[in-house]
Amino acid sequence: MKNWITNVLVNKIFMSRKFIYGLTGLVVPYLITKFGWDTSTAEQVWQTCLVLILGQGIADINKK
Repeated sequence: MKNWITNVLVNKIFMSRKFIYGLTGLVVPYLITKFGWDTSTAEQVWQTCLVLILGQGIADINKK
C-alpha cells in the first residue's frame, strides 16, 4: 500500500506542468549556454518558464 501511494505521488509530481516547466527552465538555458548561443536567449527562456510556473500555480489555486 505504501509503495503504491509513493508511486502515485511521484507520478503526479513528474506529470505536473509546474515540474515540467521548472525542468525545462533549468535544462534549456544550460544547453543554450553550453552550445555558446546568446545568453540573453537563455535568460528569456528562464523568465518565460518562471512566468509559466506562476501562471500554472494561479490556475491551480483557482481550480480548487
